[in-house]
Amino acid sequence: MSWADESPPLDTYDDEQPAATVSRPAAGPAPDIEMPEPQAPRPPLLRHVRELLTNPPAVRWLIRGIIEADTLALLYGQPGAGKSFIALSMAASIACGCDWYEHRVTQGPAVYILGEGGGGVSRRLRAWQNSNPDAQLQDAPLYVSSRMVPLGEAEAVQEIAAAIEESGAGKPSSVWIDTLARAAAGLDENSSRDMGELIKACDAIRERYGCAVILVHHAGHNQDRARGSSAIKAALDTEISATKDGPVITLQSTKSKEGEPFKPLTFQLVGVDTHWLDEDGERVYSAVLEPCDAPGQDEAIGKNQTLCLGVLREMYANRRANLEQAGNAPESAKVLLSEWREGAGLNKQRFYDAKTSLIKLGLVEIQGSTVKVTGNGPVTVGNKRYPGSQVTSGPGGSIDPAVTLPPRDRKPDAMGVLEKLLTTGGNPSVGDWQRSCLLAGITGGVTTRAIIRARKTGLVHVVGGCVVMGPGLDDDADDTEGGDDDVII
Repeated sequence: MSWADESPPLDTYDDEQPAATVSRPAAGPAPDIEMPEPQAPRPPLLRHVRELLTNPPAVRWLIRGIIEADTLALLYGQPGAGKSFIALSMAASIACGCDWYEHRVTQGPAVYILGEGGGGVSRRLRAWQNSNPDAQLQDAPLYVSSRMVPLGEAEAVQEIAAAIEESGAGKPSSVWIDTLARAAAGLDENSSRDMGELIKACDAIRERYGCAVILVHHAGHNQDRARGSSAIKAALDTEISATKDGPVITLQSTKSKEGEPFKPLTFQLVGVDTHWLDEDGERVYSAVLEPCDAPGQDEAIGKNQTLCLGVLREMYANRRANLEQAGNAPESAKVLLSEWREGAGLNKQRFYDAKTSLIKLGLVEIQGSTVKVTGNGPVTVGNKRYPGSQVTSGPGGSIDPAVTLPPRDRKPDAMGVLEKLLTTGGNPSVGDWQRSCLLAGITGGVTTRAIIRARKTGLVHVVGGCVVMGPGLDDDADDTEGGDDDVII
């Protein structure tokens, strides 16, 4: 193309300036001139609040309720919690445009920058494909890298952009970085400055394509937060944690900058045959996520509530066992409110507070003069977990499990309980003796009569508030009003 071809007619200038001043190019081809790319007009710096209120930006979801479009998100988890399985399943669902476990997705190209576990990604995607045959994953716009691009390098964003263009991915709706640790090669995860550079690179990718950037990361030392500088979380729009308890993986929101966090989701990994064979002709397996029920939650209650609940459970279980041994219906087992109070060994106010709290939590139910257990799961006190089969007993709200008290001649009695207590070391107080009888399933009235009879007939005597086998003079100095032993005397 010549310069003359691009020039307007000479008479164009006639009305603007004298002809003598119009310069004409020399004959021959004109040199190539690189024209600057047009720049989009910059939006105004300030807007009136009315515009913000009357034209709110629409919320666009990548995965509805979980990850928004055009945001920066992070998924972290403890080792073995399945975070890469989760991320790959999300990326595959987005690329295929199929719901992610009943959460609607916005279909679009997905780019997965992978830094570790490359040998297993094909097996995981194959397992996902076999479990979702209608999704047509083989034709979906999902692109997986063969190596990690360190985001601390100056040309990292340009390298990723060039790879996206070369692959024909178009404009991705999501870019996944798995894992942050590999992407942060040469950077210090605990440095806010270094992590600021990594976040800057992620934002550059997000702004370039208007896409969501999702980082996959490791949990910290205590497994209760993502590893590294707090600057990472501060920059996020969404943070999601993956934890594993036994076979159950729990996915929950730990940060949702602009909306309500989603309700926890629970999964388990289920083995899937890839229908591939290894070099020895053996079948190759991988796994996929499968929704499952959440494990039973511990009842996070206080020390006195735990004591009272454990005592009641043990009393009720032993009453049922005793009825079964006697050939009676175990469903008729009941525990009197007064017996529960005595078995707990707390003063009146503490017992009342604990009882009221347990009723409000729906763990026990009062029916007239009897009390019924309505919650049978384990309980948690502080950082300690106590299964429902264990019992807390003893004066003052001790949380030590009680010694199992087997029946004497298949039927418990007060003396058998006492003998068992004596073999565990030390002489119990009268109150401890009575509480142990209650826990063994002996009703309060029977216990009281048996203990009084044992003292009157000389089978036992009390010295300093402690029970001693054999005849002797009782020392009732500690049997004062309101004392611990006063519960039966």
